[in-house]
Amino acid sequence: MRRNQLIVISACLALLIAIYFFGVTKKPMDASAGPMGQGHAQPQQAAAAPEVLDIEGYINGVKAAADKPSQQTIEQAEKTQSYDVLVNAYKKLDKPLAVAYYVVKQAEKSNSESELIGAGDYNSALMQSAPDDKSRRFLAANTIACYKRAVDMDTVNTANRIRLAGSYMEEGSQPMQGVLMLLDVVKKDSNNVDAQLMLGRFGLISGQIDKAIVRFEKVLYLQPQNSEALYSLGEAYKDKGDKQKAIEQFEKCEKTLKDPAAKKEIEKVIESIKKPTS
Repeated sequence: MRRNQLIVISACLALLIAIYFFGVTKKPMDASAGPMGQGHAQPQQAAAAPEVLDIEGYINGVKAAADKPSQQTIEQAEKTQSYDVLVNAYKKLDKPLAVAYYVVKQAEKSNSESELIGAGDYNSALMQSAPDDKSRRFLAANTIACYKRAVDMDTVNTANRIRLAGSYMEEGSQPMQGVLMLLDVVKKDSNNVDAQLMLGRFGLISGQIDKAIVRFEKVLYLQPQNSEALYSLGEAYKDKGDKQKAIEQFEKCEKTLKDPAAKKEIEKVIESIKKPTS
């Protein structure tokens, strides 16, 4: 999959963005929770479904607070289901959550694979700056719905399957569904860089370091200058306690970066590893 086809998808989109800017992404998980750990998920008691943003109530509040011309435009567009007009109206009001709702409506109305992907990408990107958990869950549900519909329309499109897998992993309630989809992708095409990166990152956050290393090394065999794989491999070796190998990978990663701020941040990472522990 071409990199510019992904806006950042599900779990790994957030993870890979975090990698690039060198943020902390660790979240301990049960390493035996599925295929990556060769174990089995343990049954859990059903929990109450977490609350999702009341988007209709939110939109009504925004509409009520808008000026008269905006209200008239919105009300007329609602009557005619002119979702493109509603998207533009809420963009002008700087209300991205309302925009996210209507780009999905427009994509569903057009039933276009490309519009569904675009709507999913918009919601996925917006998740990274969601103002609260309810909004994030709303955006996650939109993302999954759009990508799933696109996958159903074209079951052989690997790029869309990876998007959907990533959204399952980022949403968090069913990450193994995303992992299984990625494993199916690499079973058919072990050279798929995006799927290997996502599986590697999942291996890192679930504590399956050796499996993650294998994934990242596969990526680097295919793309030796892949900065995300280099950085992630450095993280993996750091977690294993192999400081020398970690430093080597971080230094290789630094050489692939052009942004001075990013290079400076990775230098700090290297220095922190070199610093003797007390």
